[in-house]
Amino acid sequence: MWACRLALGFMLCVFFNPAFGQEKNGRKSTRERLEEVRRKAISSITTSQDTTQKKKSEEPFLQFEGKIIRNIIIDHIGFERSIYDTASKKFVHCIGRFANSLHQNTREKTIRNNLFVYRNQPLNPYKIADNERYLRDLDFILDARILAQPANGSADSVDLYIITRDVFGLGGSFTPRSFDTYRYGLYDINIDGRGQRVQFNGIYNADRSPQFGYQFLYAKNSMEGSLINATVSYTQINNGSSLGPEDEYAFYVRLDRPLVSPYTRMAGGVELSRNWSVNAFQKADTTFRNYTYNIQDFWVGYNIGVNNRIANRNRHFIALRYSQQHFTEQPLQTIEIENPLYNNKSFVLGSITFFNQNFYKSRYIYGFGRTEDVPYGKYLTLTGGSVRQFKLIRPYVGAEFDKTLVRKNGDFHEYKLQAEGFLGNGNLEDVTLLASASLFSRLIEYKQLKIRQYLRISYTFILNQQINTPLTIRSNFGLDGFRADSLLGTNRLSLYSQTVVFTPLSILGFRFAPLTFAEMSVIAPKDKPLFRQKAYGAIGAGLRTRNENLVFGTIELKLYYFPRVTEDLSHFRISLSSNLQIKYSFGFAKAPEFIRYN
Repeated sequence: MWACRLALGFMLCVFFNPAFGQEKNGRKSTRERLEEVRRKAISSITTSQDTTQKKKSEEPFLQFEGKIIRNIIIDHIGFERSIYDTASKKFVHCIGRFANSLHQNTREKTIRNNLFVYRNQPLNPYKIADNERYLRDLDFILDARILAQPANGSADSVDLYIITRDVFGLGGSFTPRSFDTYRYGLYDINIDGRGQRVQFNGIYNADRSPQFGYQFLYAKNSMEGSLINATVSYTQINNGSSLGPEDEYAFYVRLDRPLVSPYTRMAGGVELSRNWSVNAFQKADTTFRNYTYNIQDFWVGYNIGVNNRIANRNRHFIALRYSQQHFTEQPLQTIEIENPLYNNKSFVLGSITFFNQNFYKSRYIYGFGRTEDVPYGKYLTLTGGSVRQFKLIRPYVGAEFDKTLVRKNGDFHEYKLQAEGFLGNGNLEDVTLLASASLFSRLIEYKQLKIRQYLRISYTFILNQQINTPLTIRSNFGLDGFRADSLLGTNRLSLYSQTVVFTPLSILGFRFAPLTFAEMSVIAPKDKPLFRQKAYGAIGAGLRTRNENLVFGTIELKLYYFPRVTEDLSHFRISLSSNLQIKYSFGFAKAPEFIRYN
């Protein structure tokens, strides 16, 4: 640790002041400036105040707009500092010192590989805010702050201080499904502080053959500062592309470069995989679907408008994608010959996206006190192309509109409308419409409790279904915890309500949030009126817990009660999920794709 500080001090000495550590002409020394910035960063990271209504991401940097970035200094906060209001407790300090002894801090080069702001450039407040958010979104970073300070001896220059706080990179997961079925995992997400992940996942099922299955995964963040992330994996536990209903093994390689900022020009990705079904549960030959397929998926996008004036965040993003799923072996069952799941499919899609998006900083949405970034703005995507399947080529057209906004009282809303259709035999086929609206309420504080209410409504409709799969009630847009497979249709309406209470209770750094929920979904077969169908629903309660200082995600226990069931399902269900990576999702632009309606 002392060697790192000595190296940092030497760097500051070279950059700033020959008389390092001393005051000159009344100015603060570099050491004093760094310590002052560290105190500000620690205060902003460890505070637990909700800031949705108070601070837009770019606000701290507006006063420095146009000034030249002279130097970028990187530092970190150790584990002895809690993100909660318990930093002074001896227990937290002792545990933090022990964690520091086991943990390799993220290296300065790794942080610099994830920067897209540079020395000797004019400061763009929005771009700085984008980079701070991007650092915070890395899975090995708990929180990040970028602070701008006037440079010593220069009225038109600033120094950027980047202060990061790691998560503890070693982790594991254990998810029991029953007494003789469970999943587990071990991983290090930041080997040697270089942004490299090594992960081992496993499954045990007494009814499976072999009873154990496993996955090995290696991932590298921002290779050589390119912002390209690479992943390679071999899996036996059905978590690759897994497009079929059988258990699948897979080997895949992925490269991905996201559009990290509206001021970034290029984005794209590549995925290559080989996937094959395995008769892990010893099904009869007449029922087991034996198949093998390969996937090749490529896309690239270009962002127009990066040279607009600083405050103008309007952008046009054009993208092109080619994807192919090719079966080298298909199921022998006659009934599956015409099943789109087991037939070759390829498509070419092009899209143009119009977007304008910014962010607020907030807390206690999905997290337990860490900084979360809430997007607000809008985007419209128009997509066109063609799909080849069953030796047919069908032209395709789709559109998606999304608007997110933050109210003055702290509520934030999202409204989404998606539509798509194919042209076949001179008619529109597989026309799909999906409309949804969601609301996160402002943070309601009652004594030491923090409460958020979440509401969502969605409606999905399919017209002239030909090749696409029908709607199902077992869906993210239906009843997620309802395991019925026979409730299919072409119309679906769903409602969901959830109340989460964040408590101050902390045990070994784990915070707790009880929740209650109620949901309802109605699905109608083809040509049947929606509101004459039986409604299926659930009510329940649960508990979430998480230690934000550790890498593994939220642990969630839920108890469901279903007033109406089918297929001899139980009225009650208990689920325990570990390592949930739940957060408010956002993105500036993405690869052209079809609507996901189930």
